[in-house]
Amino acid sequence: MDIPSPPVREEAVQAAVRAALTAYRRAAFARPLTRLEFLRQQGSFLRKRWWALQAGVLALLWQLLNMAGSPYEMARSMGTLVPLFVVLVLPELWRNRTAGALEIECTTRHSLRAVYAARMVLFGGADLLLLTLFCSAALATGRVTLRDLVIHFLLPFLVTACICLRTLACRGEYAPWAALPLALLWTAGWVGIVLHQELYLRAALPVWLVLLALAAAYLCWTVSKLQTTCETFWEVSPSWH
Repeated sequence: MDIPSPPVREEAVQAAVRAALTAYRRAAFARPLTRLEFLRQQGSFLRKRWWALQAGVLALLWQLLNMAGSPYEMARSMGTLVPLFVVLVLPELWRNRTAGALEIECTTRHSLRAVYAARMVLFGGADLLLLTLFCSAALATGRVTLRDLVIHFLLPFLVTACICLRTLACRGEYAPWAALPLALLWTAGWVGIVLHQELYLRAALPVWLVLLALAAAYLCWTVSKLQTTCETFWEVSPSWH
């Protein structure tokens, strides 16, 4: 004989929820996380294999620079591999969107803006370390000049970063997946410019510096755009609706 369960009292349920929230807030705010602790916490969630792959891309580029027989081969090598170095950041940045975890992250104590900011700081710091070691070694050994690094390395790096972060900032469900084909198109176009000797030689250093400044300014705006729109990504998630 089944024993009927007692009826659920809505007042009791709401009282239990309020008590749980009060206990959570008391425990959470008794010792708030510092910024360094928050970064360390977010860093433990990141898969470090992407940093290893980025280091592998730079190691491959180093080998190609050693084998380059002309400045154009060197420029082509950097123009081809630098976008790949940037694209490897994307899987970890958009993992919450591809895994459908945005709704869960929206209910946590820390906002999506803080989570995305922490991820970009962590990847930015790791990439800065890798690029500093690579560029310092390349300059010290005479493999490339500072001008080569600015034009053939830094410029495609910034443009690819603009493409990736701009697509990531779009609210469409499949918008981030456009980053890879767009980066490939940009890589093909950039290599075509580098290999077009007449066009390449016509562009003086000030032209490259202006393009570099424009790319840097657009990247700053894109990062700001991502921070502004990241908390609205969940609104177009089909799992939420």
